[in-house]
Amino acid sequence: MHIRILGSAAGGGVPQWNCNCANCRRARHTRSFLTQSSAAVSADGKQWLLLNASPDLLYQFASFPPLSPAAPKLRGSSVAAIVLTDGEMDHVLGLLSLREQKKLRLICTRAVKRLLTNEFPLLPTLGKYCRVRCDTFPVQIAGVSISKLELPTEKAPPYSAPANRRGVVIGLRLESIRSKRVCAYLPGLPAITKDLSERVRGSDCLIVDGTFWSEDEMISSGLSSRTARKMGHVPIGGSRGSLEWLRTLDVPRKIYTHINNSNPILRKTSRERRLVEQQGIAISHDGMDIRL
Repeated sequence: MHIRILGSAAGGGVPQWNCNCANCRRARHTRSFLTQSSAAVSADGKQWLLLNASPDLLYQFASFPPLSPAAPKLRGSSVAAIVLTDGEMDHVLGLLSLREQKKLRLICTRAVKRLLTNEFPLLPTLGKYCRVRCDTFPVQIAGVSISKLELPTEKAPPYSAPANRRGVVIGLRLESIRSKRVCAYLPGLPAITKDLSERVRGSDCLIVDGTFWSEDEMISSGLSSRTARKMGHVPIGGSRGSLEWLRTLDVPRKIYTHINNSNPILRKTSRERRLVEQQGIAISHDGMDIRL
């Protein structure tokens, strides 16, 4: 199974267009840009699953030739389906950029489908341009078995009705039907549970939420008044952080993705990055290839 990290940053990317934090200034100076979180997965190198549809999808597709139409075709796509982990704007706005395709297959929870049909009517709009088929989990597509990993959360998009929490954020378990290799993909991790630990243990690879380093990162940076968990993300550091959790898991490859522009792990010389790398955990970047 081949996994390509198309975008490794959280919402807004790096640099975020209106942010003047140290990481964003450095990114502009060095031209080391990171696009918003998305990935592609294939079991055969021919058909691909798109994991979330980033607003930066145009550049991400152009940077990865297997997602472009192969000669002599004038039009076409190797994307067999788009799989959504939530209904956040940084994971769904790219769907509108796919409107030129005659038909699209979308895999999501019923809660996300309702959200994108009613509160944020992206699907009815997209349906004016192409046929959209929506399926839910579990499903097998292009040689990959896809199931959802339930994640309890108190956070939902601002356009979501408060009562509709269940299923608005999930993780994905991706298993190659032929090789039996398994990747767990959790770009959003609102909470760590015993059930989740059992479901991801034994995977060949775990790609997990690395949005924030600390609980008060946005507050101490002067960027927001909300904590990491209030924004729907378990921080990396701290006594109840994901770094401590990852140490307990029997998973050979662990990778952080969905990294916010404020996170110190983006700086290669930072203490926080060294602590992550000392545990054998990789920090994703745009264009990262993972082969299982």
